Amino acid sequence: MSKYFLAIIIFFTFLAVVLNILYFQWENKKEQERTEKIKLIAAQLKINFLAEDSNNIMQHLHNFRLFKQGGRNLVTNILSKEVKNLKIYIFEYRYSIYSTKTKHEHWQTIAFLYDQNMHLHKFLLKPKNILDQISNFLGYQDINFDKYPRFSEQYLLRGSDEKGIRQIFTDNVLSFFEAKIGFYPAIQTTPCLEVADACLIYYRENVRLEPEQIELFLQEGMEVFDLLRAKISDN
Repeated sequence: MSKYFLAIIIFFTFLAVVLNILYFQWENKKEQERTEKIKLIAAQLKINFLAEDSNNIMQHLHNFRLFKQGGRNLVTNILSKEVKNLKIYIFEYRYSIYSTKTKHEHWQTIAFLYDQNMHLHKFLLKPKNILDQISNFLGYQDINFDKYPRFSEQYLLRGSDEKGIRQIFTDNVLSFFEAKIGFYPAIQTTPCLEVADACLIYYRENVRLEPEQIELFLQEGMEVFDLLRAKISDN
């Protein structure tokens, strides 16, 4: 190998290292600015804020499908408040999926609500993707409702106790989620809901909200909780 080609290799290697450092610094600065914006919103809403998961929220989340995906899991920018027995958290969650050559990071903003007095059947509600359509064709479970064909067409609903889940999905619950069906891309604009006993998480898959959208999202998560709690109260 000539000195000329060796010099070119060294130059481009050095350039790649410098660009990676600059990109990392830019990403860091962007995340710090985002954290400051969310902290300001928490102050405006008069709710608690933590930049890191020092309260170990992750210990309550292992039963949910979303938190079983990927690795390098991170919970950050946590807003929280407590109303009687209800604990409410809004936070950002990242997990990473690795292939042979690349790493893909997936971010989403999540509403996590926990009420020790609420006990619901475990279920997953999510917008259908192509794989879900194929699994339905092959006979895998998907709980449908004849009165709500649009809901049944757009959402996948699964859980071990179908009878109990059908009781939870009242007309009010079905109408709410039918109204939330998004447009292009539907898989990202339509919400997901996972429930496990006294806990629920509400989110849009791979959607990290802008800080200015958090207040509205908090209200949306509370509305979901109130709909489910109303069903429990009726019982």
